[in-house]
Amino acid sequence: MFRELQTFVAICRVGTFTGAASRRGMTQSAVSDHIRRLEAFVGAPLFHRNGRSAVLNQAGERLLPLAQEAIAHLDRMRTEAAPGPLQGRLRVGTVSSLHNTLVSRAMIGFRQDHPDVSIRLIRHEGTMLAQVEREELDLAVIVHADEPMPRTMSLRPLLRLPFVLLAPAALPDMAWREAASALPLLRYDHSSPSGQAVDAFLIRERVEVRESLWINYLDTMIHLVGQGLGVAFVPRTPLGPLGAAIRVIELGAATFYRRVGILRRAAVPNGGVLADRFSAALAREAGEELYAITE
Repeated sequence: MFRELQTFVAICRVGTFTGAASRRGMTQSAVSDHIRRLEAFVGAPLFHRNGRSAVLNQAGERLLPLAQEAIAHLDRMRTEAAPGPLQGRLRVGTVSSLHNTLVSRAMIGFRQDHPDVSIRLIRHEGTMLAQVEREELDLAVIVHADEPMPRTMSLRPLLRLPFVLLAPAALPDMAWREAASALPLLRYDHSSPSGQAVDAFLIRERVEVRESLWINYLDTMIHLVGQGLGVAFVPRTPLGPLGAAIRVIELGAATFYRRVGILRRAAVPNGGVLADRFSAALAREAGEELYAITE
């Protein structure tokens, strides 16, 4: 029944038999055969037969969480009971500013412990909620707002990084409010969590800024500030070789924060034991940082 349960869950994810067939690499008739066998096994129809969409009936709604749990347990059994080192594939979503720092450090340690696991890092700039929910990602390392997640999602907090103002070192010594309006402001896009945090801060503090340059990459912002092109509100981060060309200005009582965490599905987490181990590697690396969140 394992394959039939996988097909059933795939239909629930994409909403149609055709979509599930495409995702599973099957014909539509094979998908229909799987559902017929599953319905015979449980002794009840699972879908309302109306139109092209696949809508669960009451029996299907009761079966879905059980099917997800069964698949997760079977995957975990297959992974943990296999002789030798862990094997399999892991899909990890991450934002660009974490791709080359926290995530890459965690990947080095993980690969040393589990060299036979294939890892695919996928960069996104959004919340990645939908990708994790649809099982396109096994987990995601995200920048998130300080607000509750949907009940279907599980968030493990890792870091709480204070924002600072970066300014060219040549700019005269001044408070952050004056420095913020002395040069053009380099900004994150409005759609990103960091951009929304900066926008809310500017409104709350009633900061008037000069014309803005919209740049969604932290390393690019640091480089441009070092070249004297503007100032930028960014989470505290190592500045590398440009450190001598940049002044870091604390925000004092006005400080706001960038929050970083691991996003997974709540009831039946994606990725099984592989995602568990990679999450542990991320937590270990985050725990070495000054602004780690300890549980």
